[in-house]
Amino acid sequence: MISQCAYREQNAFNPLTSNHRYELLQSDFAALYRKYNQLSGIDVALAPEYNLDNWLNPKHAHFKPELQKAIFYYCSRADREECLKICVATKEMDEAAWKFGHKNQIILDGTFGVCTTRLLLFISMGVDVQGHGVPLALFLFSAPTGSRATHAGYNTEILAELLDSWKTHLGNWDGHPFCPAVAITDTNTKERAALTWTWPLILLLLCHFHVHQCWTNKQKKLLPLKETRKEDGTVQSFWREHISGRLFNLEKAYIAVVYFLKKSLT
Repeated sequence: MISQCAYREQNAFNPLTSNHRYELLQSDFAALYRKYNQLSGIDVALAPEYNLDNWLNPKHAHFKPELQKAIFYYCSRADREECLKICVATKEMDEAAWKFGHKNQIILDGTFGVCTTRLLLFISMGVDVQGHGVPLALFLFSAPTGSRATHAGYNTEILAELLDSWKTHLGNWDGHPFCPAVAITDTNTKERAALTWTWPLILLLLCHFHVHQCWTNKQKKLLPLKETRKEDGTVQSFWREHISGRLFNLEKAYIAVVYFLKKSLT
């Protein structure tokens, strides 16, 4: 509306000489978003899964063929107990999967709270020759009804189902099915189990950042944070710092051993 000068008296407005300005109220933002969504074929009065079903239905007025082409797996939510499942990969992403992921390394990680709806998003990535991350596939699904936390609303079976659909979608190349050799994940056992279910011979590596984060969170939980003085006069914080330092040195030594083994194997 600004670029088209659609606001009242905007044609005569000169910011260099005028002594007034436009103020957008919260209600204005809501109205603008509603109009924008309508132009995009989104009915905000409907639940998101109904809009999505309309976009993928060839008989509906809001059918979007480009979206249907990019979605290789779709499971609608017919009733309250089911999960909405969507897997997305464009033609370019499929080519990147074979180029950078087949018999190579992939990265799998999940993120939650991607929108106001209780959706979970998992991303599979590869690494190109420049060391940049390349998205290979997107896995979206809703948290089951009754889940108290969105991040806890999934299990190994759901992830294995989505990964298997990706494997089936990619098919064969020169008579061989898509099969990554190595996968890097965080410390979540559900992700790791789903990968081994789909590719039994895959090697699983842990992300150093997530290992350190998990290690640190466990220390904070087990070691007291407040300084307390015992009957014999010793201060609890001294022993906390002592134990924390020893654990930090153990963590560094463990990572150094992993690097040594990796280097020796290559």
